[in-house]
Amino acid sequence: MYGDILVPTDGRENTERAIEEAIGLANAHDARLHVLYVINSATLAPGIDFEDLRSIGQQAVDHVRERATAAGVETVETTVTHGLRHQAILSYADEHEIELIVMGRHRRLERLFRGGVSDRVSEKSSVPVLVVE
Repeated sequence: MYGDILVPTDGRENTERAIEEAIGLANAHDARLHVLYVINSATLAPGIDFEDLRSIGQQAVDHVRERATAAGVETVETTVTHGLRHQAILSYADEHEIELIVMGRHRRLERLFRGGVSDRVSEKSSVPVLVVE
């Protein structure tokens, strides 16, 4: 049913359940798992650029790749990029013909006022989005 599944990660604990779900679905559907870390361009401080934060993102996607590989997922593609998170996720999904996006949801107060990344992706995505809490 799904050939390409995307799981965005931010390296935080709240994404762990989404990662587990994405790995399980990739195994069940013999799908390619795409792991994406987006460095939020809107929050980069002066004097800090994308390359300064790339290693943090790389560690996050490598963590997911190792878990997926250990669980038997045959193909895992990892990407570290930058931009506005929801836009970068949606662009990646379009460019790589993703059929399902699996995301975690933050429960912070900020999300209630501004709307979370998962809310924005769910609203604008042309493919199904599974939000895992």
